[in-house]
Amino acid sequence: MGTRANPRKDERERQIKEAALHLFSEKGFHDTTIQEIAEEAGLGKGTIYWYWDSKEDLAFSLVEDMLGAFLTLLREAESWDLPFLEKLGYLVHRAARLYEEKKDHCRLLWKFRADRHYIFNPDYVKKVTSYYREIRKSLASVIGKGVEEGVIECDDPHYLALVVLGIAEGLELEWLENEGFDLEEALQLVLGNLFSGLSRESSREHDSRKGRR
Repeated sequence: MGTRANPRKDERERQIKEAALHLFSEKGFHDTTIQEIAEEAGLGKGTIYWYWDSKEDLAFSLVEDMLGAFLTLLREAESWDLPFLEKLGYLVHRAARLYEEKKDHCRLLWKFRADRHYIFNPDYVKKVTSYYREIRKSLASVIGKGVEEGVIECDDPHYLALVVLGIAEGLELEWLENEGFDLEEALQLVLGNLFSGLSRESSREHDSRKGRR
């Protein structure tokens, strides 16, 4: 028999997470207390400890929400029955929507990444690192399908996955800093040009030009 849903428990957890996200983003992790989170959530301080053992546990749960959502999306993309370039465009669209839905999580994650060895103990750092490793692995799998289809030329999908994630993170920072910056449009533009340059047709044209020199 499956575990029964507990709407009241879920609602309290949501309240606490929203309160923590707001306060961590506004005041920072170290300057926010459990008492302040409880007051922001409209709950007693002891209630928080029914869900998390410490402020660090609570903070890490917010990081997991963000990274877990992106990992789930990439794993879904691995099984989409779409031609590679169409799959890439849809993945960018879905990722941009996810960024928008979790914008506060994005801001918080950047702050945590800057000093994660200070905020989190080594076990948590390993878990975060594991998420990033799995995200790169899933993205490399998606890119590998493009290579298998003969759409793009790439000797190392894992390296290209690192390049794509680096581009996405750079654009993410611009989006967080600049009001009105269209993240999806930027991702489609840059990644579209990147993969067009890696296409088989582009490679043949390049080789042809070299041969005429």
